Parts: sequence; structure tokens; C-alpha cells
Amino acid sequence: MDRRGMDLTGPLGARPAVDRPVAAVVGLGAALAIGAVALVAAGGPGPAAGTGVPWWALALLVVVFGLSERFAFHVEYRREALSFTLSEVPTAFALAFVGAPAAIGSRLLGSVIIIVAVWRSPLYKIWFNASLFAFETAFAYAIVRRATSLAGDGPEVLLLASVAAVSIATLLGSVIVSVAIACFEGDLAVRARSELQLAVVTVPVSAAAAGLALAPALIHPWLTLLSVFPVVVIGLGIRRHGHLVQRHRDLEALHGFTAAVTHSLRVEDIVDAGLAEAVHLMRAERGHLVVCGGVGRPATSRAHGTLIPLPEGAMAGEGSSARSAADPASDPASAATIIEEIRDDQGLIGFLALADRSGASRAFEPADVTRTRTLVEQLALALRRALLYADIEHAALHDALTGLPNRVLFERSVTAAIVDGGHGGVLMLDLDRFKEVNDTLGHQVGDRLLVLYAQRIRGVLRPGDLLARLAGDEFAVLIAGADTAALAGTAQRLLDASRAPFNLDDLDLVVTASVGIAAFDGVDDAAEVLRRADVAMYTAKQTHAGSETYCATDDARTPARLSLLTDLRSALANGELAVHYQPKVDLATATIVGAEALARWHHAVRGWVSPAEFVPLAEETGLIRQLTDQVLAQALRDVGDWHRRGHRLSVSVNLSTHDLLDQSLAARVAQRLREADLTPDVLTLEITESALLTDAPRTLQTVQQLHDMGIRLSIDDFGTGYSSLSYLRKLPVSEVKVDQSFVANVLLDDQDLVIVRSTIDLGHNLGLQVVAEGIETQAVLDHLRTLGCDIGQGYGISRPLDAARFASWLATTEFRSPARHWTTAG
Repeated sequence: MDRRGMDLTGPLGARPAVDRPVAAVVGLGAALAIGAVALVAAGGPGPAAGTGVPWWALALLVVVFGLSERFAFHVEYRREALSFTLSEVPTAFALAFVGAPAAIGSRLLGSVIIIVAVWRSPLYKIWFNASLFAFETAFAYAIVRRATSLAGDGPEVLLLASVAAVSIATLLGSVIVSVAIACFEGDLAVRARSELQLAVVTVPVSAAAAGLALAPALIHPWLTLLSVFPVVVIGLGIRRHGHLVQRHRDLEALHGFTAAVTHSLRVEDIVDAGLAEAVHLMRAERGHLVVCGGVGRPATSRAHGTLIPLPEGAMAGEGSSARSAADPASDPASAATIIEEIRDDQGLIGFLALADRSGASRAFEPADVTRTRTLVEQLALALRRALLYADIEHAALHDALTGLPNRVLFERSVTAAIVDGGHGGVLMLDLDRFKEVNDTLGHQVGDRLLVLYAQRIRGVLRPGDLLARLAGDEFAVLIAGADTAALAGTAQRLLDASRAPFNLDDLDLVVTASVGIAAFDGVDDAAEVLRRADVAMYTAKQTHAGSETYCATDDARTPARLSLLTDLRSALANGELAVHYQPKVDLATATIVGAEALARWHHAVRGWVSPAEFVPLAEETGLIRQLTDQVLAQALRDVGDWHRRGHRLSVSVNLSTHDLLDQSLAARVAQRLREADLTPDVLTLEITESALLTDAPRTLQTVQQLHDMGIRLSIDDFGTGYSSLSYLRKLPVSEVKVDQSFVANVLLDDQDLVIVRSTIDLGHNLGLQVVAEGIETQAVLDHLRTLGCDIGQGYGISRPLDAARFASWLATTEFRSPARHWTTAG
């Protein structure tokens, strides 16, 4: 059994320089040819030279040699093509019945015709194989001649000698083929050992086929017809075994291919590995793998060798019918090419093209197409997973509306720019009054405006500048390699571009922006650069300057403010805030009717922190709900304690705008009253005018819910807001509080006196109780009494006191305890 058609192109990669290896193989073929001539000349024509073989027998021998070469049993593994033939059978017949020159000529004629016409091998391979065939046949004749000269030429001797000769010649041919391959790939010892290991298995099979075919012919010429049966049986067995072996190797190759394309989640890595493995497994000289482009993702293309033309639109993801050499309807001119779509149930992913097959057969066969499609299926799974990962990663790092990088990606880029060193900085942009666009025209129009704005300012930037959308209407620009002057120049160009109107639904909208500039100078952290740019941007917004460069003086309070916020959060979590109470006195009867609860915070380091400092901070950071709940709960507990001591007082608690916008406020207040076992009429909630005007429908709904519960409502700081009389008339409130800025000067300023008197009259005319806050002296108290004011509070009556001191004050004050009797909820 011969081994033919070895691929001598070298390992996958760039083809080796063929001059020296080809010359070596040609020289080896010449040596084999000389050896064949020498063996024939030295040994004579052979034991059967004088029997007189008819011409038709020689012609039949040529045909049989050609058929054995044509119907070879091919096994291909990676870059190596192994072709097994049953040429040993006609060789054994030639040894027994035909002379050496005629046998060599018949074998060369039949085999070379097939190699040239069917396999289309290169000229140097044709020369090498022809020389090898001649040498093997001559060598086998030498063995037979030696055997018959020693043991005679009887049928038994001739049979054994012929079988042994073809076996030894086959083994020698395997070694010679190893030498030829080693000229290209090296590792002669490894190659020869591999060839001999395979020959040990195949030679006994070939010897058995030759012996079973030759034996009947040696008994009687007509029994030659029986030789067909063992050859057919052995041939079918070999082919079946070859198919099983090939399936096993294909399965191993598939596993290797799958492992290669699933080791990474990057599309580029999978494309590189998939193309290399596909070209390697399918033994193609050229390959081309394309992954079609998609939204936010360009096409990926890799080629091995020169490019293979793909269907039009392949890079854009337009599919077409897969075309391959082995398809019945394929174009004969493209017999050396396979083009397969990479597709799954979600659609087209890309294309795999293979061309210029190397090995025993230069054309792709149906089995090659089947294997390629199996590889494509594995590629589709790996690529779809990688594309999904890429989409998830892109979504995690980009803004869904504009497609720009988001804060995460922008901060990474800023960090990389800082690490690279050099000049540079960040511009922070925020649109002015963008909320008015959303409120007036709707969020859909606002979104379109943001997209158009992003497109416009991108056109102002340099190619290397990075634009990102951080949140809402806030954008940021990373500019590397620029000093402060260049950063300011870019900021001005952005402001100029922002002022041009945007046309949306035939409406021209003009939006301005505020820009904060922060350079990298002295900063090694991306978060700090962005914070500085943000501080500068808010400074620009407050000063209406358009753009501002970061200055440390603008940021002086920021670290302290952040520290105070952290401490406030901790204080609320640990219940460290206290509640102090300022008495409220009925001016007509000098009776104590209640107290206003005021939050107080004694910081371990800062000492007493003013409510004017920590209450706005709580409102801005969302801690106001927790603050209100704590003050309300503590105040109601203390009221319950006062009631148990015989002091029937009410308590007033201030609400912020954020409290009124909370739809759960009424439920929270009701829960606190139940916990304190008190009725709603002991509680007054104070609301500022500005809070009522914020999102009026929602605040009015909350106010109405509290009123329906029986809770008294008071408008605090009356006269400093912007509410109209008609608006005030509709509010379900029980009292108004005259702001202390008017009360303090009631005896000194005639205009303040007019305001206080008018407010008292207005409140009474609307059926409201009037409270004056900020009473500092007895004279002011007496004058307010003459004006008809109902309730008073201020330092002239008492400073705010903690619960214990307030209880002591109640027991010692000259003001009377309330005559009214309030009951508890129980």
C-alpha cells in the first residue's frame, strides 16, 4: 500500500521559499530514477521475462495501475494529505508474470496519467512520484530475483517472494517520502518514525490483498477472475475504516477549533483564531473571514494570503447565497473556492471564504463543504456570544441617546491622559434653562435637542478630542496636549456654537451653555479633574460669565461641605440631633399655648452648627426626610410628656419643600401620632410660601391630606414670599406667621408697622390666627397686643430651650398654663 500526494507546501503561515526544497526533491527523484535503472540493469528483466505476455495484458495492467491510483483512499489531517492505494496488487501480478521494464513502464504510464489528469500535481511532484514508483518496482524485482535464485521459481516461492517484495518496497517508499517532506518541514527523524508507525499497520493489509489476489492466478490463469473478490472486500474494508478514522479526526479537529474560537470574548481574537484554524484544517492556501458591521460597531475583516472576492454588501451585513466548489449548482470556474455565510437564528453574522486547496486534490469536495459548514456553525456561536458581550460593553460605556461615551468611559480616558503626562484638561458643559425646554415642549423634543447639540459641538472639536455625555444636559470634553489658553479658546468656540438656534418642528430654539475649565496641572486623579471642572462650571452658571477656569478660591468651602455632609449623615443615623423648643404665648391672655420645635446640632468638633447651614444641605442631598421624621417623632414624644405633667400644649414643626412633594408625608405624620398616642389637633405644621408655590398641584394635594386629618397648618415667614391673596384664600391653613424682619422694627419703622397691622387685619378677615415671631422686647409685645395679634414668640419671651430646660421653664414662668383641655388619642 503506497503513500502518495504528500503536501510539500510547509506549515501554515507564509509559504517557504521553494527553490531549495524543490531542488532537493527534484534531486532525490533523480537519485531514485538512477537507482531504478541501476537495479534493472544489474538484475536483468526478471523471472517472468520470457513467458511472452500479450499486449492486451500489458494494456490491462496499465489500466489497473491507473485505477488503483485514481481510487486512492485519502486521509487528510491538518496540513498533511495521506493517500493509500492498492497498487501493490497489480505490482504483485507484474512481479509474477511480466518483466521488469514492462512492469515499470506500465506502472509509470497508468499512475502518471492519473496524477497529471486528476490530481494536477506540480511538475516536481510528478517527477518525484514517477521516480519513486520506478524505484519501488525495480527494488521489488531485485528481491524477487534474489528469492527465486535461491529457492527456485515455483508458484509457492513466487507467491511468497512477491508479497514480501511489495511489502519491503512499500516500507522503503514510506521512508523516502519522509525524506522528501523533511526537505520542506525538517524533523526527518520525527517524520520517518511517524511514517513507519503507520506503515506497520498498512503494510500487512496491502500484503494480504496482494497475496489473496495473486494466489488463484498462480494456480490457473482462469482463476485470476477470483482475484477481484478479495481485492474488493479489502478495498471496501479499508474505505470504511478510513471513513471512521476520518470522522474521528474531524471530531478532534472540531474540538480543537471550538476551543480555539471560544477562548476569548473579543471579536478580533475570535476572527484571528477562527481564520487561522479554518485555513489550517481545510488545507487552504487563502482565507478570508468577515464579521459584518452593526450599530456602533465597524466590520471586522481578516485575510490569509491574497483577498478572496466576497458578495457585494458583505461588509455591511447583506447576505447572499452561500457558494462552494462542491455544490452541484456552483460555477465550475470557482471549483477551488468555498464561501459560506456565518449565520444563526438572529441573522447574518459574516462570511468565511476559503480558496486554493493544497494536497492530493486541488479542488474542494462535498465532504470539505460539510466540514466547513460545521466550522461555520461553531464560529457563529462564538461570534454571537462575543458580539453580545461587545454590545453589553458598548452599552455600559456609552450614552444610549447620543451614542457618546458615558461618565465611566470618560473617566477612564481622563485617567489614561493623565498617566500619559503632558498638558491637557477637561471642559464641563451644562445647558442653561434646559429644564424649560422639557417642561414646555416635552422630553421628546428635549432629547432631540440634546442629540443635535452633541452633533454640533462635536464638529467644533479636534479629531483627537473626546466628547462625552455625563448625565442629563451635562457634557464633558477631554482635550489632551493643550495648555490653559488653548482650553479657554476651545471653551469659547463651544459657547459660540451653542448660541446658534436649533430648528425643531419649525421652532427656532436658542440654548446657551456654561463651561467649566480644569487643567491637569497638579492633579493625578480623574475624579478630581472632573470635580474641579464641575465647580468651575457652576461658578460660570452663577456669574453668567459663560466660561470660568477653576480657581481654588471658588472651591474653598467644598471640602468642608463634603465633610459636613458626611457628619450630618452620621448624626442622623446615630440620633445625635436634638430638638429645642421656643414657647408660643397667647398675647391677650398671657397663656402659653404651645412651642415651635427647632432642630439643633452640636458637632463634636465644630460645636453648634447653625440650622441655616445644615438644613439646606439636608434638602440638597435627600436627608431632609430623615431629618423631618426625627424632629417630628421627638417633638411628639416631648408633647406627650408635657401632657402627662399637666401642661396641655401643642407643638409646631417646620416642613420643607421636599417634604410637601413627598406623597407619603400624610401617612408618615399619622404613624408618628399613633406612636405618640396623640390626637392630630396637638400638631401644627409650618409651611413657607415658596414651598407652596413649588409644583403647586402636588403640594396642594399633600396640604389637603394633612388638613383632612385634623392637623393645623401655618404659613411661615408670611410677607416674604410671592403668593397672591386669591391663592391664600384657597389654602386650608389655620394661621399665618408674620416674619420677624417686620416685627423687630415695628416700633421704629412706619412701613414695617403698616405691613404688620395689614397682615393682622388680613389674617383675621380670612379667619386665620396671626402669629408674630421675633419679639425681642416687652414694648414690642405690648404693641402687638394693641394691634390685635393673637400669638407671639421670640427671645423677649424665651430663647429656644432643650426639652428638660423647657419643662423647668414651664414650671417657673410667669406666663400661665393653658386653660384649654386637650385629650390624648387613647
